[in-house]
Amino acid sequence: FRELIEILAISRNQKLPQPGEESQILELLIQRDGEFQELMKLAVDQGKIHHEMQLLEKVVEKRDNDIQQLQKQLKEAEHILATAVYQAKEKLKSIDKARKG
Repeated sequence: FRELIEILAISRNQKLPQPGEESQILELLIQRDGEFQELMKLAVDQGKIHHEMQLLEKVVEKRDNDIQQLQKQLKEAEHILATAVYQAKEKLKSIDKARKG
């Protein structure tokens, strides 16, 4: 935009402006404005996508925490069950010894 404005200023300062030069510059400005608007729309869309990604990352982080908590609970349950099975086997052994004795 700056270059186009400089060209426009230079052409106005010349004693004999070239025919059609100002309209060409105006067309270029309009074209550049259209490109700028497209880029702004793209930036807004990318901002929305970025925001959605951040929200999804928070959901994933929460799910990861939930999974870790469940894994911890499963390990605790496994340990309790292993201890109970061991104790039950020991009790069966002692009952078996008592019957044989």
